[in-house]
Amino acid sequence: MAASTSMITVAISPAASQKQHPSSHRLPTVSASEALQDLQTAGLETISTTLPGLDSVLSGTIGVVAGGLERGKTSELWGPKGAGKTALLLEIAARELCRGNKVVWMDGASPLSIPRLESALDHQVNATNGTTATPANIGDYKKHFLHYRVPTFSHLLALVLHPGPDFPPPGATLLVVEGFHTLVDLDYPRVLFASSGKTQQQKWQAGRRYAVLGTLIAGLNKLAVLNNLAIAVTTGCASRVRTDSGLGSALVPGVGGGEWDGGVWNRLVIFRDFTCRFVGVQKCRGRILISREQIGETGKIVGFTIDEKGALQQKGSTGGPAIEDLRRKVTRSPIKTRKRVIDEVADSEGEEADEYGWAETDEDALTADGPGDDILEPPPADTAVV
Repeated sequence: MAASTSMITVAISPAASQKQHPSSHRLPTVSASEALQDLQTAGLETISTTLPGLDSVLSGTIGVVAGGLERGKTSELWGPKGAGKTALLLEIAARELCRGNKVVWMDGASPLSIPRLESALDHQVNATNGTTATPANIGDYKKHFLHYRVPTFSHLLALVLHPGPDFPPPGATLLVVEGFHTLVDLDYPRVLFASSGKTQQQKWQAGRRYAVLGTLIAGLNKLAVLNNLAIAVTTGCASRVRTDSGLGSALVPGVGGGEWDGGVWNRLVIFRDFTCRFVGVQKCRGRILISREQIGETGKIVGFTIDEKGALQQKGSTGGPAIEDLRRKVTRSPIKTRKRVIDEVADSEGEEADEYGWAETDEDALTADGPGDDILEPPPADTAVV
């Protein structure tokens, strides 16, 4: 039997004498207040992070466990290598796969380890259904896991700004861009904008990096809103000198800029300290939790551990936020006085004032106990020197 094809017919516009009802030839009008009320009554759709304490912090209300990565928004997870960013996202992706949803995973740096994904699926099946996952079940779940290898930053831009008709696939709830900073640094390396000796081409390249990042975050947010996705991006670290506080260098996200920081909805820092790992919430639901003067601070902290099979376990109180008992163990950076810049340091040539009062003391000591000037005079020429 021949497959049925749909035909598109072009109808002739009706005559001017034939009047139509105003609502028959256009979409119904919805006021802005009604649309806002519908959004508020519908509630937020979130994806659980598998850590109840972290879900509670991301919900914005302590004690409310129903929270997580909000769909329709972009979240950033940054931290050093080996801290647990990939392990946390694998647990989130495995949970979504067990719920019957699809997950899109894009590699920007090192390729994803499939055995780690299978181990996360085994753990989530046991946690969700209370049964042991079989190889057939894991294979069925992996069919809903779409894995992409992104070789360059240009490929990522083309995929986000000009997606195909099948990207992202219907039913997808999570999109992960892993190792995003590697792609950015390869195509747009860091160049000091205000440094002397730089050419106009190098200055343009330094400004171009932030312009492209602003275009990408706008495209990611558009993709998340149109497809009701929760997008998670992982980045590395960079160092920044804290000149105002007098402290040493601090770790900051590897990707930054005004437009990028404004487009990120949640920002999580992941780090480890001996046997425990921590997630610090620095930005939650568009609101920054640390000020600009607190560079290097972690924000609200939730602890967790990773066992030998790659499963995550929250460290602290079970079923609630593990913040109060961990915050006492984390020491904040001490507050030190600001160091003086070079212009504020006294110049010996330009200032005659004695800042410490040592000049008069030295002169008195030389006059009382030191040798006189006559001893330092050269001897007469007719005097024999022994």
